Amino acid sequence: MYAPKLHQEKDWDTIAAFLRQHSFALLVSIKDGLPLGTHLPVELEEKKPGEFVLRGHIAKANDQAETFVSGQTFMAVFMDPHAYISSSWYAKDKIPTWNYIAVHVYGTLRILAEEELVQSLTRLMKRYEAGSRQPVDISDIPEKELQNNLKAILGFEMSLDRIDTRFKLSQNKQDHDYFSVVDHLKEQGEDHGLRIAAEMEKRRERK
Repeated sequence: MYAPKLHQEKDWDTIAAFLRQHSFALLVSIKDGLPLGTHLPVELEEKKPGEFVLRGHIAKANDQAETFVSGQTFMAVFMDPHAYISSSWYAKDKIPTWNYIAVHVYGTLRILAEEELVQSLTRLMKRYEAGSRQPVDISDIPEKELQNNLKAILGFEMSLDRIDTRFKLSQNKQDHDYFSVVDHLKEQGEDHGLRIAAEMEKRRERK
């Protein structure tokens, strides 16, 4: 990913928080010379202090599953939010742009044993069922139904060998234009724009 130094995020806690918040990722690999991608939930987990991995699962019927034993490097793409930035918000500049946050993670895969897969699914359900009025636990699934579903999916663990980040947030602008962008995004009130504005406000104080 093209990422000028001005836009690179180096703080691990910030990166980890972003991966956890925007965990519906695009997993990319290569088969027969062509890229394959699957959109799926991918959870950042700390196996032991300081050692992080991504865990998820894919349908065995998915063609991409065949690449899981290839030993190749995979790429997981995490992106959100993003917002159009109008040049009318600047004092003089006339070139519009797009502000966004994206993280690309590169690593190799290990297929999970069934016990590990069940543990991964249990944690996944607990996280996303927490906000339900009547949360469902994996133990609520009939054993036969659970086993049939386990046979149809492949769990994986992905190492974090390289992480590219781009937090493109008008860092090259002077305060007047910078906070004009913030104010206009807040005025528009669109969800993505509000989140971009909030991230920008965290990174620079008004004088």
